Amino acid sequence: MIDNDVKKIAKVVKSEIAKALVPVHKKLDAHTAKLDAHTAKLDNHTAALMGIEATLEGYADMYKVNKDDNKKLKKRIDTIEEHLGLVPQE
Repeated sequence: MIDNDVKKIAKVVKSEIAKALVPVHKKLDAHTAKLDAHTAKLDNHTAALMGIEATLEGYADMYKVNKDDNKKLKKRIDTIEEHLGLVPQE
């Protein structure tokens, strides 16, 4: 075989492989587009969840403060009721 023949054969083989890969590339492009859409949606949801998380942390902090305040008030009321001889309400 002459070097030129090898080059011709290589060119034909590359061409056939390229033709065979066209459907594969189209399928991969479709999957890439879907993945990009999912990634964008996930990024949007992540941002929303971060906002919700921050809000819930604020509510949790307020709950802890209110719980402590309620305990203090209950202790004061119990002391007053005991001092006055009142029966606590149920």
